[in-house]
Amino acid sequence: MVAYLRFPPPAGQVGLVEHYWMVEGGGAADQILVPNGRPALAVALGTPGRRHDPVTGSSWVNDGSLFGVMTRPHVLGQSGPSSYAGAELKPWGIAALTSRRLVDQVLPLDAWLGPGTTEGLAARLRGCEFGPSRAAALADWLAPRLRPVDVAVAERAVRLIEESRGTLPVAELARALDVPYSTLHRRFRELVGVGPKQFGEIVRFFHFTGGLLDGPADGTAMLAALHGYYDQAHAARDFKRYTGVSASSFRAVSNGIAALMHERSVQDLSAGEQAR
Repeated sequence: MVAYLRFPPPAGQVGLVEHYWMVEGGGAADQILVPNGRPALAVALGTPGRRHDPVTGSSWVNDGSLFGVMTRPHVLGQSGPSSYAGAELKPWGIAALTSRRLVDQVLPLDAWLGPGTTEGLAARLRGCEFGPSRAAALADWLAPRLRPVDVAVAERAVRLIEESRGTLPVAELARALDVPYSTLHRRFRELVGVGPKQFGEIVRFFHFTGGLLDGPADGTAMLAALHGYYDQAHAARDFKRYTGVSASSFRAVSNGIAALMHERSVQDLSAGEQAR
């Protein structure tokens, strides 16, 4: 059983933070964390698991970190009960926290803000109940670390890319925004860490994966067509690239976290509401 809550950010953070979240669950599990085009901050309030990068083979303790947009999967291994809280940022939100874009990188909180940061934040959040007070405490902690950033071009570009589910060519995107192609690419990359073309690929695949989680087991070819892929083989190549496993084996892997990330019916919650 997994308990998951999501809360909207305070008004002053809406332009940089998508939502605050928390999750608690029991039992050992391996979760595939599929790239979704969002940087994030996460801290373990219980025994931390380990993150594993199947491409590089590296792994690290998932106790507290800031990470940028991912272009490949990470596997989160948990050997026992889990408890985490975090902030999912806007695609450009990382630029409000650090000059490093951290694409496919993880920055431990202690390396970012000094020794003791992770345990201090975890203790602060453990002192709050699982619910709105914990989200508010994390928002209060993050607030003084957010700096103003001019995100106008990136914000408009992301909106159009996501409305097209990642299928809008960058040349058409530049025309729609009335921005030179080179300016769009440079500014987008400065803020997000990846260019608009690669961001679109991530968005397209994220929607494809969500459809696979919700759809019939034999619906891969149909989903490929619906989500802008040329053919089933193209979709299969991206699937392996972004999850590290084949589409046929994806359902066999424990993917409660992936399902929660894609769950469109889970709304930002007010006090007392909970998704289980």
